[in-house]
Amino acid sequence: MSGAPAESLAWFEGRWDQPQRLAVPLDDRGLNLADGVFETLLWRPDGPVLWPQHCRRLRRGCALLGLTPEPDTDRIQDLAAEGFRRLNSASGQAALRITVSRGPGQRGLALPQPQQPRLWLQFHTVTPCFAPVDVITSRLVRRHGDSASSRCKTLNYTDAVIARREAWMAAADDALLLGSTGRYACATAANLWIQRGMDWLTPGLDQGCLPGIMRGQLLQRPGSHEEAVSRQALLAGGGILLNSVSCRPIRSLDGQATRHQLSSQDAGQLFARLCRDD
Repeated sequence: MSGAPAESLAWFEGRWDQPQRLAVPLDDRGLNLADGVFETLLWRPDGPVLWPQHCRRLRRGCALLGLTPEPDTDRIQDLAAEGFRRLNSASGQAALRITVSRGPGQRGLALPQPQQPRLWLQFHTVTPCFAPVDVITSRLVRRHGDSASSRCKTLNYTDAVIARREAWMAAADDALLLGSTGRYACATAANLWIQRGMDWLTPGLDQGCLPGIMRGQLLQRPGSHEEAVSRQALLAGGGILLNSVSCRPIRSLDGQATRHQLSSQDAGQLFARLCRDD
C-alpha cells in the first residue's frame, strides 16, 4: 500500500487493508462482551514512543483479565513497524491501537476453554494536539477507584462515550469525571493535571483514573505528585488533559474560565519532554 498517503490501515489474521474492509468474527467476546484490552500509542518515523511502558501495561491488562497466552510484544512491534511503512503517513506520525480480545466464545459469560485470544492492529494518521479545551463536569458518569477495570484499558468505553456525548450536548469539548469521593478523577480519554506554582498535581489512582503512560512519565519528574483535585484548585491552576497523542490546556470548566491557562506552545514542549524515555 505505497504511493499516496493513507489515513488509516489495519491488520487482522495476516492481512493488511483498510479497517472497513477487515472483519472480526461475530463470535468474538471482545465484540459481544467487551472482553479484552487495548493500547494506543504514538508512532513516529524513528519508531514507537514509550514502547516498553505500553507493553508492560498491555501485559498487566491481559493478566488482570486472565487472557492467555500472553501477547508476543516483539511480534506485535515487528508487525506494527511493517504497518507504519505501509501507511505512508502524510503527517509522518500515526496513532497505533493494539487490541487483544479473549477471542471466540459461546453465548453467555462462561470462559472458553481453551482460550484463543485474537489480536488486531489499527493505524490512524495523527498530529499530536495541543489546542485548548472547554470541559464540563459530567453528571452522568463516575469513576470508581476500587474497581479492577479502572486499572487497565478494557474494551468497555461505554461510560466515556456517554460522558463525551454529554459534553458535546453542552457545546464543550470533553467531560471531567468525578471519582467516588466526589473529587475529579480524569477526562473521558485523558489524565487530568493541574499546575500549582512550579508543581504538577494529578488525582491518585484511588479516584478511579487510568494509570496513563504519559501520566507515569510526568509523575517521575521533580515537583509532580498525586493529590486530590477540587473544582477550586482546577479553576485556579493551569489544567491540562494529557494522553499519548495530546496535551491540551483547559480553557474553561462548566462555562467558567480558568484563571491560568498553559499556552499551546508550552503544552507542546511539555509533551515533547514526556515522550523522551530518559
